[in-house]
Amino acid sequence: MRNLIYCFSILIALASCTKVIDVDLNEADPKFVIEANYTAEDSTVRVQLSLTSSYFDNAPATTLNNLVVVITDHLGNPQTVPFIGNGYYELTNYIPIFSTDYTMTVQYDGLTYSAVSRMNPPVPLETITYEYFEGFFGVGPGYFANLRFNDPPGIINRYIIAVSLNHVEESNLTDLYLQDDDYSDGNLVERPLFRDSLFQIGDTVGLEMRSIDKSVYDYFSEILSIAGGQSSAAPANPKTNWDNKALGYFSAYSNSRTEVVIE
Repeated sequence: MRNLIYCFSILIALASCTKVIDVDLNEADPKFVIEANYTAEDSTVRVQLSLTSSYFDNAPATTLNNLVVVITDHLGNPQTVPFIGNGYYELTNYIPIFSTDYTMTVQYDGLTYSAVSRMNPPVPLETITYEYFEGFFGVGPGYFANLRFNDPPGIINRYIIAVSLNHVEESNLTDLYLQDDDYSDGNLVERPLFRDSLFQIGDTVGLEMRSIDKSVYDYFSEILSIAGGQSSAAPANPKTNWDNKALGYFSAYSNSRTEVVIE
């Protein structure tokens, strides 16, 4: 994630081959990064606070300790998220209320940073199906898994899907899948999840589907486009739900899980 944040802080000027390109690497202007997740599954709020480091500096990003981090529910009840060390803050046993908004604030360097995220109810996953495939474009033969779920009708839904192989989550950013219901509202959704390598007999395939709000979906859509080299525009900071020009995101989400053994 740090390498991606480096990319977000670079402004690349596109010009003709005869013109000098002036690249501002933001050496003296580190950015405040807030990565915050409130997970309904374990009723836990997790926050990581840091500053971006120099593009030419291989040192880890600077962590920010002992700041004031507060989460507030839709009734206006505030709860401090305690600092636990090395830039991390964590609040446990914070019971979620679905279909409501949560607001998080962070105080840093004389400013208050704020973001709002909606906690949507979980959408159950159906049994994973899988199909054999002969391979393609250098990928050997094996099985691909199908995501299956019934989308709730009449509600705008956005999802992130994470895959695990033999109980280990594939945690690289580009391993995530995004799903919306713009053309599938209220219907059974079934889609294959293609990977760089296919599953094999005996593999345990797990899926986690996170129900996220639109602002978080848009953030990850932009960041995945940048990471995958699919954006035609110059790299830039993806639109975040934090104000005051902070980087990162705040996501309150529910999730569902299922797994299958390839036989």
